[in-house]
Amino acid sequence: MKVLVSTPIFPPEIGGPATYTVEVSRRLQERGHKIRIVAFTDEKPQISNLEVISVRIQYKMLGTLLRQIRLFLKLLSAVEDMDLIYLQDPMVVGVASLLVGKLVRKPLVLKFVGDPVWEKEHNHRRTNQNLDDFLGSAQKSLALRLRTYLLRFVLGNMNRVIVPSYYLRDILVTHYRVKSDKIAVVYNSVDLKAIGRATGGRRQYHGKQVIAIGRMVRHKRIEGVIAALSEFVDKFPDATLVLVGDGPERENLKKLTGEMGVIQRVRFYGSIGHDKTLALLKASDVFVLNSIYEGLPHTVIEAMACSVPVVATDIRGTDEAIDNGRTGLLIPPDNEQALANGIARLFQNRKLAEQLAEKALAAVREKFTWGSNLVKLEAELEKVL
Repeated sequence: MKVLVSTPIFPPEIGGPATYTVEVSRRLQERGHKIRIVAFTDEKPQISNLEVISVRIQYKMLGTLLRQIRLFLKLLSAVEDMDLIYLQDPMVVGVASLLVGKLVRKPLVLKFVGDPVWEKEHNHRRTNQNLDDFLGSAQKSLALRLRTYLLRFVLGNMNRVIVPSYYLRDILVTHYRVKSDKIAVVYNSVDLKAIGRATGGRRQYHGKQVIAIGRMVRHKRIEGVIAALSEFVDKFPDATLVLVGDGPERENLKKLTGEMGVIQRVRFYGSIGHDKTLALLKASDVFVLNSIYEGLPHTVIEAMACSVPVVATDIRGTDEAIDNGRTGLLIPPDNEQALANGIARLFQNRKLAEQLAEKALAAVREKFTWGSNLVKLEAELEKVL
């Protein structure tokens, strides 16, 4: 196959979608497929052995319009000798990719990892509803209805939609009227060999380390992790929280550490490379995900693969990665006391932490490796030809 990949995010930017794009492209290429990537990035891609065509992000004026025009033209010139287009986002690169695909009559496959309409509304504080309630609500502005219709239009014109969880499949069928036989569930995967080669980071202190990794946006509820730290810091005076990632909530979170008296116990690392992230993860005692929404959290799977015990919120998507009490601990969302108790439980009971980590690694080997999931993805891409 000859696959043109279009993506809204690419290294050196961090995050699951950026990591996934590189990994899946490399692995498909190793299996003999021709891969070409068109990516939004202002920096020269630092990835070797992959053909990457960059589309500039920053403009002084008319940024959105110019970005989409340049994306369309880059895709149009790149698609000529390709068999299909594999989109990594339904909105940022979705419309331009759809137009190009229809114009040159190439099949379109979309990887859908989350609802961009709800995420934008929630992160800009225009709604406090969770995803399911938001999609089920009839009270939406005209602009919001138009964006929802555009997303539905893009989804409806795909030849195939790949989702990383059964939860997201249900969302598409129920709320976006996508036919179930057009959707395939292919779990996210990690490279256990690469994780095994990664060296645990040297700590700058002695004590217990909690780590949270991800974009600093509202639905990740990182403020709850900081609040949980303040709950048990007296009981565990050597505890420290490491935060990896960046986003619009970063300054608010820094301010919160001062208000809660834990400013000396929280370290903000910002956006760092994947290898450095893995090193910090391996050096940690507990990984925390306090999110109220996840499609399928890649960071949880990586923590499991690193044999770091996980405490995460009991929400759909995450519950497909974690079996509560066997491969990790699931706690109610928006409950800082429960989060603090879960972390403290693992601090106090190292035998439990080790048992959870051992079974979590076994679960990763069974469900979340490229060995099985790449073959499934390859078969789904071939179906549209």
